[in-house]
Amino acid sequence: MADFVTSVLQTNLYITTVGFAGIAFVHEDLEAIYHRAIKSRNAAGQITKILQLQQLSGCFQDGIETETLEMILASVSTAAASKEVTLYLDKNGMSSREAVVIAEFLSSNPTLTALNLSDNRFDNADAAVLANSLSSNTNLRELYLENDEIKKNGRFAFLHAMFDVSSLASCAASNHTCRVWILQEDPSALINNRELISMNKWEKIFAMLALSCGDSFINTSL
Repeated sequence: MADFVTSVLQTNLYITTVGFAGIAFVHEDLEAIYHRAIKSRNAAGQITKILQLQQLSGCFQDGIETETLEMILASVSTAAASKEVTLYLDKNGMSSREAVVIAEFLSSNPTLTALNLSDNRFDNADAAVLANSLSSNTNLRELYLENDEIKKNGRFAFLHAMFDVSSLASCAASNHTCRVWILQEDPSALINNRELISMNKWEKIFAMLALSCGDSFINTSL
C-alpha cells in the first residue's frame, strides 16, 4: 500500500491532506510515505502545494513509536501559518511515551489549531505534561481528550493552565486560546470559549477582581 499511496501523492499535486483512519500501519510504511512523498514534495516549496498527514485515527493499536510520531508531527508543522490544521490521533493506544513527544511539539507553538487525542490511555500524569505545554502555545484552539484515563487531578492541571488564579500576573500569563474537552460536563470546556483571545483574558482578570472584592464591586488592590 505504501508504494501505491506514494505514487498517488507524487503525481497528484492537488492533494494537500492525507488520512488513513482505521488502517493498521507499521513504522516502515509511514516512513516510506513521509520521506518519498510528503517530505520531498514539501521541500519544493511554492512549486507544489504543502502536503500533511491529518487523519490517523485508530491506525496504531499499541501506541505510536517515537520516531513515527515525530514524523507525523513534522508533517503538520509544515502547514502554512494561515491555514487551520486539525490532527486526529485518537484511538491509537497512546500513553506516557507519546505524551512527552506531543507536549514538546505543542510547546514549540506549531500552526496546529486542533488536536484530537481522545480514546487513548493518557492518565493524570500525562495530562499534567500536556497541560504544561499550553503555557507557550498560542495557536491551538481545541484539544480533545475524551474517554482517556484522565480523572479529577488531570482535569485540574488543564484548568490551572488555562486559568491560574494564584495572582493577576499568573492569570494574565495563562493560556487564553485553547479549549480542552475531557468530559462534556467539565467546566474547563467553558474556559476560552470566546473567538477573541483578548476577551478570554480579560474575562478571567475581571472575574478574579470581582470575586475577591469583599464589600466593594472590584478589588483593585490585587
